[in-house]
Amino acid sequence: MLKNKQKNRLSLEKHHLLLAFTILYFLTFGIFMAHTSGQPDQAPHSYISRQFSQTWGIPEDNPDSQYIITGQPYLYYWINGAVYKIYRQIFPNGNLHPTLLWRLVSVLYSTFTVFFTYKLAKKVSGNPFIGVLSAFLLSNTLMFVYVSGGISYDNLMNLAAIASIYHLVCVFKKEDFIRHTMLTGIWVVIGSLAKDQYLLLALIIFLIWIFFIIRNFKQIELNFNKTNIFLSIIFVVFLCLFVGLYGNNLIEYSRITPLCYQLRGIGQCRTYDYRYEYYEPFNLQWMWFVRDNLSDPFRYAFTFWIYKMMESIWGILSHNSFIPIFSVSLHGILLVWALFSLVKNWKFINKLTLLLISILVAYAGYVFLWNYKREVEFNFQHYVVTGRYLLPIVGVLQSIIIIAFMKIRNNFLRRMSIAMAIIIYFSGGLGMFLSRYSEVFTHWRLYY
Repeated sequence: MLKNKQKNRLSLEKHHLLLAFTILYFLTFGIFMAHTSGQPDQAPHSYISRQFSQTWGIPEDNPDSQYIITGQPYLYYWINGAVYKIYRQIFPNGNLHPTLLWRLVSVLYSTFTVFFTYKLAKKVSGNPFIGVLSAFLLSNTLMFVYVSGGISYDNLMNLAAIASIYHLVCVFKKEDFIRHTMLTGIWVVIGSLAKDQYLLLALIIFLIWIFFIIRNFKQIELNFNKTNIFLSIIFVVFLCLFVGLYGNNLIEYSRITPLCYQLRGIGQCRTYDYRYEYYEPFNLQWMWFVRDNLSDPFRYAFTFWIYKMMESIWGILSHNSFIPIFSVSLHGILLVWALFSLVKNWKFINKLTLLLISILVAYAGYVFLWNYKREVEFNFQHYVVTGRYLLPIVGVLQSIIIIAFMKIRNNFLRRMSIAMAIIIYFSGGLGMFLSRYSEVFTHWRLYY
């Protein structure tokens, strides 16, 4: 008995040390990326963050600016503004550039995303080492780390995504229904107030939560202790903010977020004018007449979209781009092997893993349909087709990959699969950054 306790304690210590190493590893990589340029949409994110740093409320739109604030998700920018104001109060003579400060805040968001990926994979599998491996894979996903070093609401949205999915899994494991329902709801609202793209994931999570209630209505236990009451109050406050933003927008603008021309003259709103020479509004009648000239969805998915997603998740596709073709191909092979392993050992997959797969397929399927619709509208010019829109569920994907490899029955193949995953991800992550730094990344370096 004593030997078993010592063995379990030693295993626990190893798992904690590996997790601490992974977190420190990601922080180092993220800070490196915070000193690089070219992340998507830095100009509007920086401008709006500066506007929020001048008030504790919601700033008014500047009619001379091309960016709009009215009716847009604001939480990411409000936090940036609050962080800068607090920093100036604590260090009135501090010389930390606000751009670097906000980039470091983004790295912090993504550090918690890595941590929740560990918690999610551990919760689903029951194995803390699967959690650590999943977190390590996410820490070496090139586009994820690259965006983490920039000023972007994507980082807060990605954290809210993985945290809400984690608490949803806890609901499915029948752990304190009130507590984890409230925490799921709080994170869902945080993500929705950070970026409207999150609303899709919010819908998926809500439908799955409803499904759980219908299936387990009689077994649900409601525990209204002090902590749960406190969490319920916080959720209600956040829900009021959610309704206040999106409810008001639906009433006033008939949209979840207003279009620029609904707030200003059309002349101030035309950005990306060159794109509109290809634009044809999407409608089924028009598609019927041009059906023979369209790329069908299956061909588009397997000849373009899937590989485009891969090269812009395990490569960098933004204002600065870097696509390591060989590394992307190795990640693709790893994905195919994980899928094969998953199918081969399907009968050993538990219900929580099926839940993750359902979320992954639903979210990725929507992004594909949204991309295909945009492609049809813009004559397949490949605008806004990038793996960055899949980053909210990349941690889910990597948890499934490690779980699939751990289900391989052959001991040699299982170990080789895990080893190859570690090697491929490190070589395509921090290893890639260091080995190609003088060739690529030194030219992207920012000096504050």
